[in-house]
Amino acid sequence: MEFFRTVEIEGTDPQADAARVLAKLADAEVLMIEPQRDLSALSEDSLRAYFDDLVEGMGVPIEAGEDYDQEGAPNGQRWQEIRYVEEIPDMAAFRHSKNAQPLHTDESYVSTGAGLMMFYCQHAAPEGGATYFVSGRQLVSELEKDDPELLADLLSRPVRFAKAGDYKDRPIIELDRDGNVDLNFNYYCADPEQDPMSLELNQRFLDYVDSRLDPKHFALAQMKPGQAAAWRDNRVLHGRRSFSATKTNERLIYKTGIVLHQH
Repeated sequence: MEFFRTVEIEGTDPQADAARVLAKLADAEVLMIEPQRDLSALSEDSLRAYFDDLVEGMGVPIEAGEDYDQEGAPNGQRWQEIRYVEEIPDMAAFRHSKNAQPLHTDESYVSTGAGLMMFYCQHAAPEGGATYFVSGRQLVSELEKDDPELLADLLSRPVRFAKAGDYKDRPIIELDRDGNVDLNFNYYCADPEQDPMSLELNQRFLDYVDSRLDPKHFALAQMKPGQAAAWRDNRVLHGRRSFSATKTNERLIYKTGIVLHQH
């Protein structure tokens, strides 16, 4: 399976576009989706309608929305807003800030996840804000060379990530019989009430991916309005570069998860 691919779609027929995206996703961990039609000219409602049809053509979308005012509790909405809000302090919520966001998986605390995440861009930041990805396979390969003791701990010690009453409690890295890498990590969602050794491991792994992992292994996705990206959430880690913004909604992205159709 390839790490990062780009697919061009027409941007006119969501069902045909969904079939093309699914075909490319069959052997990709991350897929950058570039419509040939300029979707940025569409109204917000029309762009939403297009992507609603696209994700429904790919599988069963989940309700990914979370309520900031209710500590991230699910709100029953399909699309989660990732938007800059000038009134919210930068460290209060990454999805509303312009800060860089460290590498993570989105479903670290979701007990029954979709597996595939997708977002589309409504408004791009004036400068910066690229999403960056690293393959789990590359990550394990680098850990084997850089810090085999850390890798052994990541494979064996469970770490509990929790939010709004839901949680996962498992090792940050798991390998199946075929050597496929399964990741689960979000530093800021670690349950503070768990074993101190697990919290220490959460910190050690953040330190590694933040300061020791070579950025040459990252793939960047700088989305323009109307473009999208999809990724296998348990196969890669992703983060965000910081960006410039002064007004609410200067950067606005919508995200959901999809349980893919089985063929």
